[in-house]
Amino acid sequence: MKKILGTTLVAMVLASGVMAGGAYIKGGVYNTEANLDTNPSTTGYEVGFGGHGHFDEAGNILFGGELNYGYQYFDLSSGATSEMSFYGGELHLGYTFIDDLDVFGIVGYYGNSIEYVFSNGSVDNLTGSGVRYGVGIDYRVWKHLSLGAEYTVTNFDMYNEVGASVGDFDLTNIGVNVKLHF
Repeated sequence: MKKILGTTLVAMVLASGVMAGGAYIKGGVYNTEANLDTNPSTTGYEVGFGGHGHFDEAGNILFGGELNYGYQYFDLSSGATSEMSFYGGELHLGYTFIDDLDVFGIVGYYGNSIEYVFSNGSVDNLTGSGVRYGVGIDYRVWKHLSLGAEYTVTNFDMYNEVGASVGDFDLTNIGVNVKLHF
């Protein structure tokens, strides 16, 4: 994971140096679906920072990355609750259309921490990590502001407090975000 985060940081620095205004901070909200037996759905929140470089000489190629932190709370049908935070980095590769519209693919690696509270009040703390992939689109509405949408899937391999595997699950996120460029 350290190598992936390091690679993401290097990509962000290189990308933000290619084009002035390439660095940004991001805030987003999304709907998430988990592929668990109870199939919970919830609203999540994400903040992050990143950078995109636009390589006009190479045919409007976009390259960059982000580091993100997110939070979501599941109210499960069994009466249990699940509070999850996640963190990670991702790389973006895409194309810039008509100067203000960016379309890009997403690949990254994320870790998470879950506090699972059973209906009887007992608590289980879980941790995990996994690969995220998806697509995104950004439209620059002003020099320092863009609006975006993303569709991502993250597959987490989960472990309990003693390190035993408890399986894996996918989170599918569809969301919108605002990026402030500097």
